[in-house]
Amino acid sequence: MVNRRRFMLLAGAAVVQANTPGRAEAKRVAIATPSRPGPVMPVDFTGLSYEIGQLYNADYFSSRNTALISAFKKLSDHGVLRLGGHLSNITVWEGAGQDESKQLRGVRHGIEDYWEWPLVDPTVQHNKKGMITRKAIENLRDFLDAVNWRLIYGLNFACGSSARAADEAGFVSQVMGKRLIAFAVGNEPDGFGEDQFFRTKGYDFAHYITEYDEWVKAVRTRTPHAPFAGPDTEGKVGTWVKEFARRTKGDAVLLTSHFYGMGPASDPRMTAERLLRKVHPELEEQIAQVDEAVALAGGTPYRMDEGNSCFGGGRPGVSDAYASALWAADYMLRVASAGFVGVNLHGGGVGIYTPIESSDRAAATPRPVYYGMQLAQEFTGLAVAPCELKTEANATAYVGTRANRVVKLAVVNKGADAIEIELSGAFSSGLYGFSYEYAV
Repeated sequence: MVNRRRFMLLAGAAVVQANTPGRAEAKRVAIATPSRPGPVMPVDFTGLSYEIGQLYNADYFSSRNTALISAFKKLSDHGVLRLGGHLSNITVWEGAGQDESKQLRGVRHGIEDYWEWPLVDPTVQHNKKGMITRKAIENLRDFLDAVNWRLIYGLNFACGSSARAADEAGFVSQVMGKRLIAFAVGNEPDGFGEDQFFRTKGYDFAHYITEYDEWVKAVRTRTPHAPFAGPDTEGKVGTWVKEFARRTKGDAVLLTSHFYGMGPASDPRMTAERLLRKVHPELEEQIAQVDEAVALAGGTPYRMDEGNSCFGGGRPGVSDAYASALWAADYMLRVASAGFVGVNLHGGGVGIYTPIESSDRAAATPRPVYYGMQLAQEFTGLAVAPCELKTEANATAYVGTRANRVVKLAVVNKGADAIEIELSGAFSSGLYGFSYEYAV
């Protein structure tokens, strides 16, 4: 369980001592308020991402799964569920428009080679040759109503067909109504050229956007106002996402791609120290590129709709430990302050990095990253900005404001040293009363 200390501070100067017996003298962290407020964190900023193969168990996302409903509601009362993941490349739909031979080859390929199967619950792990049914979609709507979340739904672009997409998206749209945010055409299509089962070598954005346009047209022939998001790449914001933004300007409702803090999980160099490093250049580069993509799209918002601490399923002892809670809180607040409209952290089943475990022993048990998400969730509806720090410690701080009357301050100590916090600037001016969140 995450060790969070909550303090209510009155206006005026405040110093919080975080020394731990047996540790060296605490490092001082001087925190000043930002020069200007940041963007408002949307109420539906917090989200979870699951492999869409989880729908093979129609009872999982349903009103009967009360344990999972409780876990979702305690995380956010206005969240976003994204269904996609690598398994979306080989899932089967019970409706019309199937290309049987292509899909069956994909299913065999996925069952034999995909490591993602631990990211679904035991029922699906024992039934890898299942399919997404209409009943599963109907139950999913009941689940979303119960938790008051909305949906991003991934279509099987890898070995599906536009005819299948039209049939599947038509039914999903009909059942979900306003719960549906958008359809995503493919999961990490920027990697399709590396897998002979999906596309030929050299597959690039030009090939993708041609097919994307065909799929959108096919879906909208049946469902005229179907909303779309994309390109749902593994990264490549500076190339694929920016080009997608330019080509879909005024049409796509959301720009999406993925981000993992480090990886692969099989690399022994993927440690807690690396995950919680003081500066994350790849993240800062992505933030800058997202700004450019949003501008190219004429303001279409960006959501990081799949990510976590370490790609490849997570690093044992890091992705399932307290370090992941610190990483999640810091990551979510950092990108909220950069203008992202949401984050969906990936997981499910017994995945090492999953926010919620679903196993034979646990129907829906929060893991450490879940608690980091809860801390960040406290800032929804507030303008979030990174604070100015003077310190040698590996720490970050974020302030959330609303009309200069309500302030929340989150401090994340990512290092091994105890810290002593000194508040200055507007914190000590007598203007604010605020709640203080401290993650040690």
